[in-house]
Amino acid sequence: MVNPYAQPYAPTYPPPPQGNGMAVAAMVLGILAIVLCWIPFLNWGLALLAIIFGALGIGAANKRGSGKGMAIAGLVCGAIGALLGVMFWLLVVAAVRTVGHQIEKGSKKAIAEITVRELATEAYPMWSRDHASEECPRSLGDLASYRTDRDLRDPWGHEYRMYCGSNLPAGAIGFAVSSDGEDGIEGTADDIKSW
Repeated sequence: MVNPYAQPYAPTYPPPPQGNGMAVAAMVLGILAIVLCWIPFLNWGLALLAIIFGALGIGAANKRGSGKGMAIAGLVCGAIGALLGVMFWLLVVAAVRTVGHQIEKGSKKAIAEITVRELATEAYPMWSRDHASEECPRSLGDLASYRTDRDLRDPWGHEYRMYCGSNLPAGAIGFAVSSDGEDGIEGTADDIKSW
């Protein structure tokens, strides 16, 4: 017979596993560190926090038994994010240096082109007007007083070459000036000529 005073049977369930907030935070921060690797200080801060929360999440997972995989993934993502951030900025610095070198190289060439043209087409005619009895100046130094920039070295530190009279190269008329270019060797492809 059934006991009318008996308590009904209630099934008991094990308590739900506790979450691991540190592991979740590590994972989210690690992913953000990878995605935002191009923003230097933000990336490094996120990566550092992901690594810290990942380590704390592993400790919490060892006690609670949940979230260890996510904590490890967050820690790894944080480390990868930090490395990607460093690599990205090293590449940016290398690219800026390369572009800067190319700009500097181009500007030196432009300065040499302007100078040889000024010496041949502006300074020499003014010198020639003041020295009507002479065909050629003794040196480029004679033309220096006809220029605001009296430096007679090209941007690479080599002296400009002057051609006049019997040593005038083919294709040049009257007076010519050249720079040996970056390599400092006459007759190579990087020479800059006024003719």
